[in-house]
Amino acid sequence: MADGIRDVMDKCWHRIGVWGRESPRCPKLERVIHCHNCEVFHAASLQVYERALPEDYRREWTEVLAGGKEEVFNDGKSAIVFRVGEEWVALSTRLCREISPMLKIHRLPHNRSNILKGVVNTGGEVQICFSLGAVLGATRADKASDEGDQIIYRRMITIEKDGKRYVFPVSEIAGICHYRETELEDLPSTVSDSASNYIKGIIKWKERHIGCLDEGLLISQFERSIR
Repeated sequence: MADGIRDVMDKCWHRIGVWGRESPRCPKLERVIHCHNCEVFHAASLQVYERALPEDYRREWTEVLAGGKEEVFNDGKSAIVFRVGEEWVALSTRLCREISPMLKIHRLPHNRSNILKGVVNTGGEVQICFSLGAVLGATRADKASDEGDQIIYRRMITIEKDGKRYVFPVSEIAGICHYRETELEDLPSTVSDSASNYIKGIIKWKERHIGCLDEGLLISQFERSIR
C-alpha cells in the first residue's frame, strides 16, 4: 500500500471525518453518514488486528504467563491484578475483553466529569474511556516507570458487562490470581475512603495485599458518569 493511502487510512476520520475539524468535510459522509460505515475506516480497523505486536508488549506478557504456577480451586475465582496509581486492585477475568498498549484519548467537549475521560479507538471501534483512578481516589502515576531491570508500562483494559464495554487506563498489570471467596479479608484502615466504597475485600497475592473490586458498584459508577 502506498504511503499516501496509508496516511489517509490512518487519519482521515480525525481530520475530515466525524471526529475532525477540517473543512471541507469528507464527501463520503453524505452517503455513509458516519465513519464507522465507511470502507476506508473498515479497512483500517482490519489493519489493527493484523499488525505485529510491540516487542515490549510481547515480552511483558511472556513474563506474566510464564510466572510460577498457582493452585487452582474448583470453587475458586480468577482475577486480573493491576495497579492504579498507588492502589493494587483486582477485577474478575470473566469481564476482561482486551488489554492493549496505551491509546490516544480524545476529550469530549463540555465534559465536566473527572471520571469520564473521553473516547478511544480500540479494535476499530470507538469506546468510552473512564478514569478508574478518579473513582478510587488514587494518586496519578507516570506513563512508564523503571524498577531495577523491569520497565513498567501503562496499559488500557477493556471490560464488558451485559453487552456494554468500558475502557480505562492502568499504571501496571501484574498477572492473574486465583482465590476463594472465603479468603477475602476485611479492608484495613489504610485503604482510602473513596477506594473502600468499591472494594469488597482484600486478597493476599505474591506478598501484596490486593483490593478485590466490586464489579457491580464500579460499573454503576461508570454509568452514572455518562448520564
